[in-house]
Amino acid sequence: MNKRLYKIILNILVIVTILTNISLNVSALINEDKNINFKRITIEDGLSQTSIEYIFQDSKGYMWIGTTDGLNRYNGDKFEIFRYKEDKPNSISSNYISAINEDAEGNIWIGTSKGLNKINAETKEIKMYLPEVDGCNLSNGNITEIMIDSNNDIYIATEDGLNIYHSDIDNFERLYNSEDERYTLSSQFIYSIIKDDNNNLWIGTENGLNKVPEDSNEIVKYYKNDSENSISDNFIFKLYSDDANNLWIGTYSGGLNQLNINTDKIEVFENNTEDNESLPGSFVRYILRDSRNMLWIATNNGLSRFDEVNKKFINFESKIYDTQSIISNNILSLFEDKSGYIWVGTYEGISLFDPQNSFKNYRSDPIDPNSLSEKMIAGIYEDNEGLLWVGTVHSGVNIINRKSGEISKFEYINNPNELMENNIRDIVGINDEIWIATEVGLIRYNKSTKESTRFLNNGSNNCLVSNDVRTLYIDKEGILWIGTREGLCTFDRNEKFKSYSDILLRNGISDGMISDIIEDDEGIIWIASGLDGGLSSLNKITGQIKNYKNDKYDDNSISFDSVKSIAIDSKNNLWIGTHYGLNKFDRETEKFYRYTESEGLSNNFIYGILIDEEDNLWISTNYGLSKYDNKRDKFIEYTAADGLQGNEFNGFSYFKSTKGEMFFGGTNGLTYFFPHELKEKKFVPSVTLESVYSREHEFLDLSNIFINYKSNHIQFNFFMPDYRNVNKIQYAYKLDGLDESWVFSENRNYASYTNLEAGTYTFKVVARNSSGDWSIPTSLTFEVGMKPWETPVAYIIYITIVVLIIYVVWNRVKILDSLVEQRTSELNNKLKENKELYDKLIKNERYKNNYFVNLSHELRTPLNVIISTQQLITNLNEKNEPIPKNKIDYYMKTLRRNSDRLLKLINNIIDTSKIESCSYKLHIKEHDIVNLVEETVLSMKDFIEENDIKLIIDPDMEEKIIECDSIEIERCMVNLIGNAVKFTPEGGRIEVKITDLYKKVKISVKDTGIGIEEKYHETIFNRFGQAYNEASEEYGGSGLGLTLTKQLVTLHKGNIIVKSEIGKGSEFIIILPVKQNKN
Repeated sequence: MNKRLYKIILNILVIVTILTNISLNVSALINEDKNINFKRITIEDGLSQTSIEYIFQDSKGYMWIGTTDGLNRYNGDKFEIFRYKEDKPNSISSNYISAINEDAEGNIWIGTSKGLNKINAETKEIKMYLPEVDGCNLSNGNITEIMIDSNNDIYIATEDGLNIYHSDIDNFERLYNSEDERYTLSSQFIYSIIKDDNNNLWIGTENGLNKVPEDSNEIVKYYKNDSENSISDNFIFKLYSDDANNLWIGTYSGGLNQLNINTDKIEVFENNTEDNESLPGSFVRYILRDSRNMLWIATNNGLSRFDEVNKKFINFESKIYDTQSIISNNILSLFEDKSGYIWVGTYEGISLFDPQNSFKNYRSDPIDPNSLSEKMIAGIYEDNEGLLWVGTVHSGVNIINRKSGEISKFEYINNPNELMENNIRDIVGINDEIWIATEVGLIRYNKSTKESTRFLNNGSNNCLVSNDVRTLYIDKEGILWIGTREGLCTFDRNEKFKSYSDILLRNGISDGMISDIIEDDEGIIWIASGLDGGLSSLNKITGQIKNYKNDKYDDNSISFDSVKSIAIDSKNNLWIGTHYGLNKFDRETEKFYRYTESEGLSNNFIYGILIDEEDNLWISTNYGLSKYDNKRDKFIEYTAADGLQGNEFNGFSYFKSTKGEMFFGGTNGLTYFFPHELKEKKFVPSVTLESVYSREHEFLDLSNIFINYKSNHIQFNFFMPDYRNVNKIQYAYKLDGLDESWVFSENRNYASYTNLEAGTYTFKVVARNSSGDWSIPTSLTFEVGMKPWETPVAYIIYITIVVLIIYVVWNRVKILDSLVEQRTSELNNKLKENKELYDKLIKNERYKNNYFVNLSHELRTPLNVIISTQQLITNLNEKNEPIPKNKIDYYMKTLRRNSDRLLKLINNIIDTSKIESCSYKLHIKEHDIVNLVEETVLSMKDFIEENDIKLIIDPDMEEKIIECDSIEIERCMVNLIGNAVKFTPEGGRIEVKITDLYKKVKISVKDTGIGIEEKYHETIFNRFGQAYNEASEEYGGSGLGLTLTKQLVTLHKGNIIVKSEIGKGSEFIIILPVKQNKN
């Protein structure tokens, strides 16, 4: 009986042990699965508000974030906030954002609590759709979901009905609201809508789930009931359909439901407060399957990743003391961006994380006893049993059982006889011995005996050179090298200390702070001095020491004298980490090749270097972990956002196990990973051109940019839509046509140019992400207009001017060349010119004399007649002879005729003077010009016929009313007729014609007289320019009548010309306007 009982007890113990180990292993695996770092975005980063209702990424890479107080557009650098403004038509309809989506045309659709909005992504113009406003047929303004299917059909879910948008009429049609129960939804208050792969439409409402099959409008309804195959809650908040024909249903209070679309089988997953691997909350707000096929569930009490194989939930909860935990347990929304980053919207802001996280961490958790004793990690060592020894700065050593996940503490408080100091620097081991460097001495711990031995500087010949031990190294012979704050020493297997401090001093190395020690294949010990001693090599056999320090005049010297770490790759290359960058040492040439942030190193302050099996370097810094890919000569950067314990690491805190696993300690825990398990992220998006400005003007149409020469300035704003590590994105740009090479602007995401020459330019921009990969160029072509003085027309003018100048100069030279000849010719012709001038003056004087002579003759003739007649009458009277009446009448007529002639002549002289002085006024009235001319000419008929001249009057119309001074026109006609009679011999003919020219009238007086030479045609109308020839001299006359006629016609705004040839007569033509301009 006792034996049987013993066997039973033994079997129970074995089973318990096995189950315990399995449980511990599972617990360790679960803890590893929960190893995710969350990055936070809050109102302090520029968010309009922290309740994140919806998250969406558009086709350009912008992140759209809807909150309860405004819409945010984020490019990784800044937020642009859209809010409702009563006095601004181009604003959104409400600040409460409930849904966001993008259609095939790139329009962003925004659902709010008070209407639907469509934002044109190019122009940022916003169109509101409000129920019953401007003919909008939207059933309700409280938008709960916007679903756009593969056909670009836009479905709008509201609290009162489902709508579909018709772009052809820019309006909506309400769906599934029939009086027939078969064709109406279980409730019109809709929360979620989705189409599955079979094109079935699934609609979640506040009272049940609805399925609208593709081939039927009859709706299948699902309600909660008492059967085993029932949904857990009628309030359906979120739906998701996957590729395996599963419909995932998030409910308000019934957790998560999985419905097999093919079989209609339903499985329910609810919250169980006693099961840590159950759904953390009953209210499922969002369901997301990421690009790695992981299913994420957002609840009111935390975020979960659902293990679909084991039907367990891996939960992530907010920890107030851990800034890398999720920011809040109250999750509202989820979204995976194009890079695979997952955005978690909560009531307190956004948490971002990378689900493909191959980095794992051991952390300190104040409420978890099975965690590290503190966050600040120092030395790390894995012993031959697989136990991981982790030193801390203030809390001693943590010993981690990697299999069970159990962490035990090895501290001074608990083990005063074993660990005599909690300030740990470095840890190494050999066989059963663990060597621990501390601030106050060296400790050797024997795992077998569990005894500790402390070594101090006691002033003897066999002791430490300093109690402040910083780094430890065991060489190939098993000798322990000890670097302290005040020098270097060794400890051999015979427990003898040997100091190298004096040797270092004799070789000029005064810096005794040793920060790292390593041995190469040739047995040379390499020593890093942490202050300013540089790098040193020590030949153990000869004792020869070489020291390498920075020379500011030599680019091939080490980059900095403060050296923190040394590593040797498989090709025996030496790699040195300093406070200013990484160095590769060429032993043959003794040259250093430098790598800094400019080459892609994440930070210049290096703590540790480890080398993996492919000779890639892993470098811990003050800003993350850098991997140097030796084959591709490029750096890949990892930060806390990628899953590291944090961005800042510590000195002496790096270790590589015999299996190739790497460990790096920092200020927030310990990160560990296998390098070959880290998959390089291949996501390298193109740069998005955000905006282009010229002065204050933004170009909305980027396909046709023209810049006027007056505003010759252009600025490009751009960003790379990779949100994993935006601070480490670097840009380079180039303007083809100006820049000869790429301009590297580091993190600056804009470029500007001014004073560009006219022409066509192409702007190109690329970006390098944190993985060190450059994007393909994004380009934009634009044109700068020519300055007016630089156009082809301007250059033609310039050429013309130059040619003219050349011509003028050439001509001037030619003139100068001929100047002497010209002067000679001028002198020769001067006399002739003077003679011609003299002749001309004489001729003009003769004209004047002739004029006055003729005028005198004309005045004298009537005066002589008057005087002769008066004398005749006087003589007859003196003789008292009676004078017959007929004689008296004759004498009186003679007196009257010559007096009139004299008066007329004098009047002509006076009127001519008045006209020339602009004091003569016409009396304009309407007159029949035909009648006026005919009467005037007929009144002279007797006079004409007395001279045996034939008179012809030939008007081409009966009447023509014009505006004129009838007396002056009559005067002109009398002058012209009188002139014609004077110069026409007997038997001649005078012909008068009147012609209608519509708005003008033409009067022609043509005779068959002696004619006028052509050279006198212009001068005859001049007061002193009477045509002079023998014939005209014979006829006499002053020519004053033609001068006056010309002046009077001109006052009528008319014109008079003469056509004449010698011996063929003359024709005088008067052209008068019908209307006189009163002004």
